[in-house]
Amino acid sequence: MAVYKRRYNSYGGSLTPQWSRFFVLTRYAFADLFKSRFFVLLLILSIIPCLFFAGYIFIANNKTIQLLMQVRSADLLSVETKYFIVIMMVQTQAAFLLNCWVGPVLISGDLTNGALPLFLSRPFSRADYVLGKLAVLGLLLSAVTWIPCLLLFSLQSGLARNGWIWSHLWMVVPIIFCSAIWILMLSLISLAVSAWVKLRIVATGVIFISFFIPAGLGEMFNAIMGTYWGQLLNFSYMFRLILAKGFREESGLLGSVDWIGVPVWAAWGVLIAVCVLSLFILNVRLRARETVRG
Repeated sequence: MAVYKRRYNSYGGSLTPQWSRFFVLTRYAFADLFKSRFFVLLLILSIIPCLFFAGYIFIANNKTIQLLMQVRSADLLSVETKYFIVIMMVQTQAAFLLNCWVGPVLISGDLTNGALPLFLSRPFSRADYVLGKLAVLGLLLSAVTWIPCLLLFSLQSGLARNGWIWSHLWMVVPIIFCSAIWILMLSLISLAVSAWVKLRIVATGVIFISFFIPAGLGEMFNAIMGTYWGQLLNFSYMFRLILAKGFREESGLLGSVDWIGVPVWAAWGVLIAVCVLSLFILNVRLRARETVRG
């Protein structure tokens, strides 16, 4: 608009509160994601196992169906610690696959098209930008991990008898905290990779490599040095260790978890260190730069 016409004026509408401003990025990111049919299909497939788990709970608490199925031992259909560990393992792996599809495109597009300076030139800090992108993965992965687990826990609490909820209420804590550290680690790794790698297929490969290569190096270190501390580089193993400790499971359901080896505080420390390192790598990349060609 020409300046001499003097028909322009400043925006007089309501402003988004500063504390929730980062949700603007989250909202538009979700709008773009749900335009993809493959993403919607992948999200549905990630939630489908919960329907089978819910059916199992219903059968385990219904004597009539058990008689029709000719189940004579109630222990075969018990809903205890092992049941929720299986749910956690299945849903966290589904979250990993979902993260590998969504994470690589959250930041790479903004950096490739030079949109970051436009974001940061507004009342929008780098912390707001990272929180907005992190909220996308946090909300998405929560929808397939701890939220369905708590819903299944509530379903079992409503159907079970003899005060089941009071004797198992402690399981809410490991469900939330184990899911939280897994979601945070996956999200920060994906955002860090997305900030440095432009192509989605390459970024997805890098995310897979970040889990398998360190684990292989750790096994080599254990074999050479005759120790078990190399397992600290196996992030999936560290998560299983935290899960086993949180649910007090020692039956071997989670695989070869060594209760005498790496302490649980070291497992927590490794996963937190991975989050801090990913955040540092992401911070190095997220700089508002303008290229001037003359």
